[in-house]
Amino acid sequence: MGIGERVRKRRVELGLTRNELAEKLHVTPSAVANYENNISVPKPELLISLMKNLGTDANYLYADYISDDLIEKNYKKNMSEEEQASVRKYRELTENGKRLVRIVINEEYERMMSQRWIMLECYFPGSRKRNAGFLLQEYAGKIRAREKNIPEGTDYCFQIQIDRYEPVFQKQDILAVSSAAAAHNEIGIFCFRGVCYIRTLYRKGSVCKLRALNVMEPDIVVEKEEELCCLGEILGKVYGEYEILHPEKE
Repeated sequence: MGIGERVRKRRVELGLTRNELAEKLHVTPSAVANYENNISVPKPELLISLMKNLGTDANYLYADYISDDLIEKNYKKNMSEEEQASVRKYRELTENGKRLVRIVINEEYERMMSQRWIMLECYFPGSRKRNAGFLLQEYAGKIRAREKNIPEGTDYCFQIQIDRYEPVFQKQDILAVSSAAAAHNEIGIFCFRGVCYIRTLYRKGSVCKLRALNVMEPDIVVEKEEELCCLGEILGKVYGEYEILHPEKE
C-alpha cells in the first residue's frame, strides 16, 4: 500500500471528503486527489499538516514504502557518522521510544517550518472594466509570507481590490495562483478580448463560458472562434501574516 492509498484510507476512516481535507491543508481538492492517486506526493512542509489532520505519523504513511536497502543506497553516503549512529540507535528503541522520538522531531520540524518566510511576485489590477474586468498593472510587486500559509503549487500572487467576487473572495484578499491553466469548473485569471477576469471556467463540448463568482455579474460566453487565455489557476488565498512590497519600497 503506497502513500496515496494510506491517505485515502485514513481520510475515509475519519469521514472526511476530499474538499474538507483540502480546506484543512489549504490546497485544492484536485491536489488531494493527486496525492491519493499517487500522481504526486505532498511536499515536506505539507506533510506535518497532513499528518496532524489525519491523526497519524510518518511511520504510518511511509510503511512499506521503501526498503532498508534503498534507504542505505540513497541516504547513507550523504549521512554524517553522527546521523548514521542516531539511525542505528533509533532502530534499537522500543516502539514507545520510537514514537517519542518522532513526536520531538515532528514538533521541532513544524516549529522550524512555521517560521520560514518566502518571497513571491504579486500582481495588482489596473484600470477597471465592465463586468468586474480589469487591466493588469505593468509592474509586479512582491509579497513576503510564511511558507505554511501559502497553498502548495503557488507560482505568484494577485491582490483583489474590489468587492465584486463575494462570497468566494473578499476585497484585499491575496490570491495564490499557479501558472498552470485552469480546467473545467476551476477558478482562474483569464484574458479575453484584452480584458482580465477572475472567474470559473465552464467548458463542456462546444460551450465555453466564464462564470461569475458574484451572482450580480453576468456570465461571459466565449465563442468558438474567439481566443481565451488563462493566466493561471487560483489555488486559494494567502492566510496569516504577510507583507506586500511595492517596487518603490524595495
